[in-house]
Amino acid sequence: MYRKILDLLQAGQSVAVATVTASRGSTPREIGAKMLVVGEGQIAGSVGGGCGEAQVLWDAVRSLAEGRPMMSVVDLTGEMSEESPTNCGGIMEIFIDPMLPADPVRPGPSSIRVAGILARAMDDREPVVLATLVTTPDPIRFPLGTRAVIWSTRQEGVERLPGASVILERAAQAIAGNRSRRIGVPIEGAAGEAAVFLEVLAAPDELVIVGAGHIAVPLARMAKVLNFEVTVIDDRSAFANRARFPEADRIIVADIAKSVADLRIAPNTYLVLVTRGHTFDQAALLQVIHKPAAYVGMIGSQRRVRAVFQFLRRMGVGEEDIQHVYAPIGLSLGAETPAEIAASILAELVAVRHKSRTAHRPRHRASTANEREIGEPRPDPGG
Repeated sequence: MYRKILDLLQAGQSVAVATVTASRGSTPREIGAKMLVVGEGQIAGSVGGGCGEAQVLWDAVRSLAEGRPMMSVVDLTGEMSEESPTNCGGIMEIFIDPMLPADPVRPGPSSIRVAGILARAMDDREPVVLATLVTTPDPIRFPLGTRAVIWSTRQEGVERLPGASVILERAAQAIAGNRSRRIGVPIEGAAGEAAVFLEVLAAPDELVIVGAGHIAVPLARMAKVLNFEVTVIDDRSAFANRARFPEADRIIVADIAKSVADLRIAPNTYLVLVTRGHTFDQAALLQVIHKPAAYVGMIGSQRRVRAVFQFLRRMGVGEEDIQHVYAPIGLSLGAETPAEIAASILAELVAVRHKSRTAHRPRHRASTANEREIGEPRPDPGG
C-alpha cells in the first residue's frame, strides 16, 4: 500500500491514510486495517465497509482540506441487532493522516520520505515500524501526527516523540511478534499520556515452488488465497509460464539449482520442492538447507526421501540441518488428486506458520494413508 501512496505523492496528489488503531467490542476490521482517500473521495481499501465508513470518508476529506491529522471515533454500538447482517457493534478509533506532496512544517520525516522508506523496506523484505503519535495531551511540544521510522538496528525521527526509549523497546517487540499495536506513553508535565501507534510492516510470507508440474498449479492458486507471495521455478518454459500460473507473483525459467541459489531466503520464506526427479531435489536442497527458511519441504516416497538424505550426508550436510526438511511433504489427509495433494501441503504450511503441533519434521515420517499420492504421484510429464 505504501508503494501506491508513494506513487500518488510523486504525482503531486495528496492522500489521507485512515488506520484502525484501536477497537472495542465486535468490529468489522482488525487493528491496522487501512483505507486511502484521494481527492474528494476516491477510496482504496476499507476500514469497515458499511459499518461507519461514510463517517471516516467524510473526516478524511476534511483532513485533506485542512491539512491536519485527526482521530475519527466510530461508534457502532447502536447498529447491533439480531437482524443486522454485518459484524457491527463495537467502537473503532481510526487515525487519519493527511500525506501531502509538500508537507507544511511538521516534525519528523516528511510524508514522501516516509512513503519512500516503507516502500523500499517492502521491496527489500525488511521489517520496519512506522510510529505515529495518534493522541497527545501536549500538542505544542508533541504535535499530533508526529512520525518516526524504526528498523531492527536503526531509527529516524524517534527523538521527536515522547518516551523515545519506551517506543524503541516496544517497537522491537512489535517487529519480533509481527504485530501492530498502540501503546501509551507518559509525558512529563502533561495531564494524561500520549498514544503512539506502532505499525509493523513486513513483507508477506513467500512460497517458492520448485518444479512447475501438475501439483504446482493448484498449489500456487491456493497459496494466493492464503496471502502467500508466490514464486515458481522450473527450467522448462512449457511448464513455467504465465498461462499455467496466472496468479504467481514471479516465474523463473532457468537452471533450477542456480535459480534456488540466487534466491533471497528470509525467515518468512517457505520452499516446496515438487520437481520431476530426485536429482533436482538434491541440487536444490544443497542450495537452501543451510539458510534460514521458515519451511523446506520435499515431495517423495520414503525410498526417494532416504536416497536424497543419504546423498546430503555424503555431501557433508549435518543431521540437524537434514532434520529441518519436511519429508515426505504434507499432512496426512488421504489426498489423491493434485488439488488435494496441494491442499495437504498448504495445510502443513499453515500449521508451521502458526507453529501448530500438527506440523512435524522427522527425518523419516511413518507411512500415511496418502503417502503414495504425495510421495509417488501418478505419472505426469510435468513432474
